[in-house]
Amino acid sequence: MEPIIKFCPCNLEGQLCEVKERLRQLSNVTVTDERCLNYCGQCLEKPFALLHKKNVVGDTAEELYRLLVERLAVAEKSGST
Repeated sequence: MEPIIKFCPCNLEGQLCEVKERLRQLSNVTVTDERCLNYCGQCLEKPFALLHKKNVVGDTAEELYRLLVERLAVAEKSGST
């Protein structure tokens, strides 16, 4: 199953554009924007995304990207993608 990463379009909009584009460059990953992800308030505080329906949060957009890529690699190794 192809990993799906969901972003809230209200979550630090300008800061996450580059992260989304970099993730879209990865093979076999679907990146979507979806209102509402049910993490109200978090979108105004820190960059986050849902990967396999699990909340991934970074202190910065770059940290979020790094965490997502790490979790994708772990999922791929374990065969859960």
